[in-house]
Amino acid sequence: MLWLILTLISAICWSSADALSKWISEDIGDFTNVWIRFIYSTPFFLLLWVGIDIPPLDAEFWWALAWLVPLEVITWTLYLRAIRLSPLSLTIPFLGLTPVFLLVVPWILIGEQVSLIGGLGVVVIALGIYLLNVTKTEKGLLAPFKAIGSEKGSILMIIVAALFSLSSTFGKIAITHSSPLFFAGIYYPFVGLLLAPYALSKSKVRTEAFSHPWRSIFIGISFAGMALAHFYAIAIAKVAYMIAVKRTSLVFSSILGFIFFKETDIRERLLGGIIIIVGVFLIAMG
Repeated sequence: MLWLILTLISAICWSSADALSKWISEDIGDFTNVWIRFIYSTPFFLLLWVGIDIPPLDAEFWWALAWLVPLEVITWTLYLRAIRLSPLSLTIPFLGLTPVFLLVVPWILIGEQVSLIGGLGVVVIALGIYLLNVTKTEKGLLAPFKAIGSEKGSILMIIVAALFSLSSTFGKIAITHSSPLFFAGIYYPFVGLLLAPYALSKSKVRTEAFSHPWRSIFIGISFAGMALAHFYAIAIAKVAYMIAVKRTSLVFSSILGFIFFKETDIRERLLGGIIIIVGVFLIAMG
């Protein structure tokens, strides 16, 4: 059950980082918001280097890393743009689609298979997504699905869910061919430092990145906690199972959206989020 505890910690840290990022998103650009996550979490990741053993790194590790870096930057940019454009309670639940994509992606890339009972989970997830916009039914039974198309943040988050299914799988490959501690210690600092020359060459990004120091530090702490717990959990559990439990973050995010951003229709969105989690668990149990 260690993986379950670690995954729940990861989910809570994820939601906390999202709320903080949305808080500062009105004052900074999407790229700056992404870079803040990487660069402010770097000191906490570097602490892992005390006594760390460097494992042998084969071609599979470097191949996975080569795919992960551009995927990571693109995915997080779209992710933070989505939560800036739309309410947390209406965007984050669409991450529940990630396990749907994970029915296929890990099977293709690393041979992990999930039972066809996951098909029932997909139906339940669709019901949960419907309930996110159930207040639109007065305009017709299909209006809740049509409402998705009018919400830019929701569309972006569906794309993000697909991209996360890829990055989660490549991440497991990299961890399998190194170690959780080593990979956590180098990966996000590597991405942050890789983006640094571009970030520091732009005066706007430089100004924005240091304009909210305390909030940025807490984003770094939350992001580091999320990632460390994530890497340890995914190393000892199937990708689909671990990501399924991690999606409880969508309920935490909906609650934070209501408390801190006064988001409306919270009951419907919370109910939709919980049903999406039920569908996610069905996929995982299958």
